[in-house]
Amino acid sequence: MIKNKILPALLILLTLGFASCTDFLDQTSDSESTSDVVFSNPAFTNSALLGIYSIMTYDEMYSSRLSLMYSENTDIEVVGANQDSYNQQGNRGISNYMASPSWAGHLDRTWKALYKGIERANLAIQEIPNSPAYSNADTQSEMQNYYGEALTLRALYYFELVRNWGDVPFKLVPTQSDGANFYPAVADRDTILDQMIDDLTVAADMMNWGTSPERIAKGFALGLQARIALWRGGYSIRNKSGYPTERGSNYLDYYQIARDATYKVMTEGPHKLNSSYVSVFQNLCGLNLDVNTYENLFEVAMGLSRSGEVGYSIGVRFRTNTKYGYGNNTNVVSTTPYYFYQFDPKDMRRDVSVACYEYRPNAAEANAPMEMFVSNPFSWTIGKYDQRWMSEEFKNINISATSKIGSGINWVMMRYSDILLMFAEAENELNGPTQLAKDALSQVRSRAFSADDQALKVDAYIDGLNDKDAFFNAVANERMFEFGGEGIRKYDLIRWNMLGDKIQEQRDALNEMYTSGEFVNQSGVTVDVPSAIYIKYNDDNETINFDEVNFYEDLGTDLIDGYEEPVKWFWGLDSESSSRTQQLQMIERYSSGLNSPVQNRHLFPIYQEIVSQSNGTISNSYGFN
Repeated sequence: MIKNKILPALLILLTLGFASCTDFLDQTSDSESTSDVVFSNPAFTNSALLGIYSIMTYDEMYSSRLSLMYSENTDIEVVGANQDSYNQQGNRGISNYMASPSWAGHLDRTWKALYKGIERANLAIQEIPNSPAYSNADTQSEMQNYYGEALTLRALYYFELVRNWGDVPFKLVPTQSDGANFYPAVADRDTILDQMIDDLTVAADMMNWGTSPERIAKGFALGLQARIALWRGGYSIRNKSGYPTERGSNYLDYYQIARDATYKVMTEGPHKLNSSYVSVFQNLCGLNLDVNTYENLFEVAMGLSRSGEVGYSIGVRFRTNTKYGYGNNTNVVSTTPYYFYQFDPKDMRRDVSVACYEYRPNAAEANAPMEMFVSNPFSWTIGKYDQRWMSEEFKNINISATSKIGSGINWVMMRYSDILLMFAEAENELNGPTQLAKDALSQVRSRAFSADDQALKVDAYIDGLNDKDAFFNAVANERMFEFGGEGIRKYDLIRWNMLGDKIQEQRDALNEMYTSGEFVNQSGVTVDVPSAIYIKYNDDNETINFDEVNFYEDLGTDLIDGYEEPVKWFWGLDSESSSRTQQLQMIERYSSGLNSPVQNRHLFPIYQEIVSQSNGTISNSYGFN
């Protein structure tokens, strides 16, 4: 596994002198080994490449912030809107679109880490073709594969910068010792993305399909090219008068690129869907790489007890208990019943994606740990990441832990279902809902329903999508059902120019749940929310029997034989109760900075110290002061 090779890679990098300074503009340091030595053979080159990968495991990268905190808020995932913290410096203020250029120790660290990765990739991209091993027939294929990896890593890091900050400093060669390119100029994001799309064509042609999802291979390079192309062809706020949200007139060219790239993965690669949706996440939490279906095209390799906030900052909430050990009751990323009610009740992804309970000792049951329904609708969590699915090695460590440990759960950058749905979206935009587009959508949706429900919920549903708009809405909804809690929804909504509208739909629907208990979900289905929730436990007296929960039926608020005591919520709460008042206030605070003072300001500000050190090449815009 790649995670077992990171330390040797770091030793190589210490002698090579890759960027280590905290200032992103200062990316040079003295070197004891020259680059011609480091890239002289495949083994050394591989270690250098792993040094580019290792940046991904930083807290400010995919261990925590870039993956879990900066990809919020949406109509699915939310980060706390407590009265005292929703607009304060930190992940809550950032997720609620309240960030300020003066906030140190947050966005600036991610910015610097991304440029550190780019500097390392630039050096590898420059030096690998100059290596004798690159032209040696015995080692050429391996070195070309490493070159493709370096190109893909650089494209990924630049893409993260662009989709989070917009127009950013851009350079394609390492920092020169004479300082000639010490202050890279800000480039238009379209120029950057066009270059990355071209680079990924080269990268994919050079790489094989790979043998481990912890290593970038051809499939991910093509998938990333499609993702970047759809972003390039989508909407974003622009640094123009009035800061309009726009897309280019040639956006269909980029949909064609996305369509062709994903089609190549679908028709030439080894990737396919795992037949079981829940198994994807059970394998992930159990630290088991799926090398049978290769559904996960690329996973960032974390290290058990060292890195990974998945399962702690996101996932089923656990209180410290005797069965599984130290808890994770400080979950950062939550969801709400609004997301739960978007699903068809027969959709098997619903109860994998949404956890309406927490696992904790129950004083009434002699402190036996069990699932307990969470009545606060803003404390529901993402169920895909569950300590009960973790390896025995993790559980043994967690039983004796007295503080947080790294879960080691990898962060999945892309799954094959994303390839299928990107293809369906691009094909529909170019050619309407063709049979190819419908087949791709059908593959993803089919897995979500039992054999008994296929005819109605899959076949008839997709057969009825006969115009471009209807099919797009179906794909947009399917992406919502498929990828909740995976850091995808925010960027989809941005490129579709739907972020503000969908957040407002969520806000309106939650308010309706408190007033009438009825709302229309994004599939056009009217949902009746009960005034109280009744639950039963399975025979193990530990887990909730979800088939018996009255999520869609109002049973009143009196005790019913065979059920636990009902839990009042939404319109069943007393209109004067403090909890109802606080929850209604939270609805308005969620994402409240998105449209004030600038409409759709989804981009982050650049940390002021970075601006000050840029020698005039960088400045903030979009109303950031």
